[in-house]
Amino acid sequence: MAESLKHKAADSLPTDDEAQQQNANTSSSILPSHHSGATKEVSDTDSTEAGEGLPYSPFSTKVKVMVVVITALTGLVSPLSANMYYPSIQTVRSDLHTSQSAITWTITAYMIAMAVFPLVWSNLADQIGRKPVYALSMIIYTCGSIGCALSHNLAALIASRVVQSAGSSAVQGAGAGTISDIYPREQRGTALGIYYLGPLLGPCLGPLIGGYIGEDIGWRWVFWILAIWGGVMALLAIFVLPETHRRLVAKKHKIQQVNIPPPLRLKDNNPLLDIATARYPAVAAALFHFAMIFGSYFTNATGQPLAYENVYGLSPGMSGVCFLASGIGCIFGSTSGGRVTDIMLKRKKRALIAKMQGGEEEAKAIRVPAEARLEVMWIGTLLFLCGLIISGWLIDKKLSLAGVLVMQFCIGAGMAFTFQSLGSYLIDVFPSMSARITGVQNFWRSAWGAVIVQVFPTMLSNIGWGWSYTIMCFLTVLSFAVMQCVVFKGEMLRRRFGPPTSI
Repeated sequence: MAESLKHKAADSLPTDDEAQQQNANTSSSILPSHHSGATKEVSDTDSTEAGEGLPYSPFSTKVKVMVVVITALTGLVSPLSANMYYPSIQTVRSDLHTSQSAITWTITAYMIAMAVFPLVWSNLADQIGRKPVYALSMIIYTCGSIGCALSHNLAALIASRVVQSAGSSAVQGAGAGTISDIYPREQRGTALGIYYLGPLLGPCLGPLIGGYIGEDIGWRWVFWILAIWGGVMALLAIFVLPETHRRLVAKKHKIQQVNIPPPLRLKDNNPLLDIATARYPAVAAALFHFAMIFGSYFTNATGQPLAYENVYGLSPGMSGVCFLASGIGCIFGSTSGGRVTDIMLKRKKRALIAKMQGGEEEAKAIRVPAEARLEVMWIGTLLFLCGLIISGWLIDKKLSLAGVLVMQFCIGAGMAFTFQSLGSYLIDVFPSMSARITGVQNFWRSAWGAVIVQVFPTMLSNIGWGWSYTIMCFLTVLSFAVMQCVVFKGEMLRRRFGPPTSI
């Protein structure tokens, strides 16, 4: 898996020559523009303070690829931990002599911790750097996984799952910040596409791996294998992964003074302040759509083993194989979504330059509004909605399993494509706090995911698969409709209501 990610990253990510060419267009300070749809800025290449002729990042292409691969593999830890457990949950319930309603708290507690702890980790990552956060979090995660493997009662398992989630959730916030550290805005979408492969593959690979492990050698070995994975990631973070935080890197290397946040004090590590970014209308709309897409996707992922085993009569192992459909969709949507958003950004900039009347220096200072990232988001959302509602009714009517798998591919591809647009947009809006804004989006989507996962079994028993999926589609359509206000009026909303640091 690591080699596959590395080769994919090497083929997709920009080379050093491409980076130098595009770095010339990266800007530092923002001034109002008289040209519609653009922001005129002081170019880095024209400002000594910004770093004339300096690279955006001091790392070579090979080092950047390595950073992206390690970050993606670390990001795989959290969703793997959540999803490898699902196929064995009935066996765990039987071994621990507990009820169905009680055992679901091992899932809910994990989701709640995954919502809260990234806010703390992402603040720490912006204060002390990415490397120590990765190392410490993976050590905590490994300890939590060992605790799960050794648990002999429900209380111990729930407590260990919280520790496991607390450790694994660090990269949910710090990961996107790491990508923002080493890639400028024009290249960031593609790099984020490679990074998101890790977190997005977990929901499909987890049940596949966990199903066969649980069947063959027992559910405790699911957690022992996760502990080994966490230990390997901790060693990579300690001995291989370089520090990428731009403020810390700038102390050792001459780089462009772009997206370098001021030093933060430990007392400023207040997650409530980060959550409050939802007070900005444009940000709130993006977080709302994030939450609805993720909640529906996560609920679908948790419900699929039940559908495959109870409706279509598959074994836990074969049920896990079926998750490959959404996993392949995630790969397609993540890689293509990142590339498309980067292409759209560059094309929009060329169009704005063509409309301008000015010299070459003025053209270099043009920066496309962040909302350009959202212009193709509808493709992913439409694909996601079609896959979700058709899949739900196919299962409800016990129709073609092949049709369900095709729709699962659409769900994975649509979700990943949409996440690319939304994630890149929020990072562009908060360029100097990329890790923290990623922690915020993770908080809202995980909180909603924890709620809907608890409600979903009741929905299934009362209204069935078809109408349950229809309700999730309705909520996603609602959030998409709200998001259209940002697509068409987002720049105006940000100028009027904030955030003040936005592009």
